[in-house]
Amino acid sequence: MARERERMSTINPSHLVARTTRDAESRVMGKKKYSGDARTRRDARTRAMFAKKLARECERHHHDTDVDDGRARATDDGRALGRGFASGRLDVMGGIADYSGAVVCQLGTRRETRASVRFDETAEVERGGTIRIASTMRDEDEDGGAAKTIETVHVDVLAREAIDAVTFAPEKTRMYFAGRRASERWAAYVVGAMTEFFRALEADEDGSMVEVRRWVRRTARARDWTIEIESNVPRGKGTASSAAVEIAVARATSDYLMRAGLISTAAMKRFRAHVAMIPLYCQAAENDVVGAPCGFMDQYACFHSTEQPPGRFVAIDCDFAKMSTPEREEEEYSFVDLPKELRVWAIDSGVRHANAGGESDYSRVRCGTFMGKKVLVNELNARYYRTLVPGEVSLCGFLSAHAWDHGSAGVPIGWSQLVEEELSGASFLARFIRHDDEPDTSVDPERTYALRAPVHHALHEHARVQEFLHLLRSWPKTSPADDETVLSLGRRLGDLMFASHDSYTSVGLGADATDALVDLVREVDPDRRLLFGAKISGGGCGGAVVLLGRDTPDAIDAVDAVRRRYAAKYSLERVPTLLAGAHPSDASE
Repeated sequence: MARERERMSTINPSHLVARTTRDAESRVMGKKKYSGDARTRRDARTRAMFAKKLARECERHHHDTDVDDGRARATDDGRALGRGFASGRLDVMGGIADYSGAVVCQLGTRRETRASVRFDETAEVERGGTIRIASTMRDEDEDGGAAKTIETVHVDVLAREAIDAVTFAPEKTRMYFAGRRASERWAAYVVGAMTEFFRALEADEDGSMVEVRRWVRRTARARDWTIEIESNVPRGKGTASSAAVEIAVARATSDYLMRAGLISTAAMKRFRAHVAMIPLYCQAAENDVVGAPCGFMDQYACFHSTEQPPGRFVAIDCDFAKMSTPEREEEEYSFVDLPKELRVWAIDSGVRHANAGGESDYSRVRCGTFMGKKVLVNELNARYYRTLVPGEVSLCGFLSAHAWDHGSAGVPIGWSQLVEEELSGASFLARFIRHDDEPDTSVDPERTYALRAPVHHALHEHARVQEFLHLLRSWPKTSPADDETVLSLGRRLGDLMFASHDSYTSVGLGADATDALVDLVREVDPDRRLLFGAKISGGGCGGAVVLLGRDTPDAIDAVDAVRRRYAAKYSLERVPTLLAGAHPSDASE
């Protein structure tokens, strides 16, 4: 047996690889028909997460019955009105590695999205209710200029055409908005967030939720929905504008249920658990209704960054497979202080990006990552006689960046050498049948995918974020820190950001405009005494560049110099928009 194990550690048994994992999947699923798509697994893990949230609620002692910040009351005529809000976020570290189970580091912005909702009995019962959405976008110049309204958009939707009033299944809503004009499809984020929240409430069969389920069903069939949204979070800039809308609307909906007196004392703990689950419900809306294959990083960041005083990073462990297990007691997120000596900004490149749709660069990179993960799990199963099911583990949950580069017992050449640099979709499907990210992404037999580079990015980004958070947590508690310490730790944080930016480019998610901004940061402050680092944010391919620097007037002058040189380089009429990350000093404003 020892000789056989040694032989297996030195060859690539591709026929055994595929067979081993198929056998493992069969043992896990038993005799039942296997429905192993990403949506099925996500729903199962969401139910497990709800059970954990409920258990935590049962352990807590609440002295109030509200679930929001208390800003919601009623309309002028006395009817209930729900309000909710969410901040935008700056992707400081982590980004697209979230769907690989990496840790990410996000920071709320000064900009936010607010929403209000109201539900009224419709006057036309046979026709069904109407969903009326009004969205106002404002531009607030953080250089001190006056705010101005960019646009107000109205969309009306006939509820029975857009919503499955029995199950709230997302397919009907997705198909409905896919057939609307491009200028109206943004409303899918709004309706999707609300219906996914309703779907969870309607599926909760606990006896305390009877009245809530009855109200949800009635609302889908015979009530008018009025939703008003106001936001100054810029769209398409990598600052989670869509997630902010989803979270604000879902929070407003939950607030309405409280204000309308629909949540009984017996149902309160379950309802609070559902409210805590809003980020995952909103991720489901973006995946299944909008069709954007995102992880849950943005929704978690927008939801939780408002829970703490300004200037605290939200560190999120995105290993969904691990965080939904009953054995894990700690929360999947934590808060880490931004040192008062530092500041975070973002500069808008002016290049809009979009992650929705299977043809986007983001989808292509994500698809290649899952293909590479499938290869690795199959290799691991064959070489170590394991029975891991690829869809049940995250990439960063079973392999480290060190093992990827340098190997481990039985694989002295490094696991990276076992993954093809590129592979055609047809060849992959012939070997493995699926890549376990369906239906969020699909392998196209006619395309060739990079596998090694996106896997490398995910594993090393996970390692970079862990070091980034370690440096933040080890920042001297004495305030202010001495100059040598600020420079030493700040530059190392900046090194990690620059490396993250370069890695985005290596997988094809860079852009000339964002590369230019990062180069200008280096050019304006070559000694890195004021500006320590910069990186592209969010899904890449444009959007904003996040900067880390000192909290001093000279550093702000350096940021302004970057903006001016960028405007000159591209002959812009005005300098690019500056977005400020939340800072501890904001609490006193």
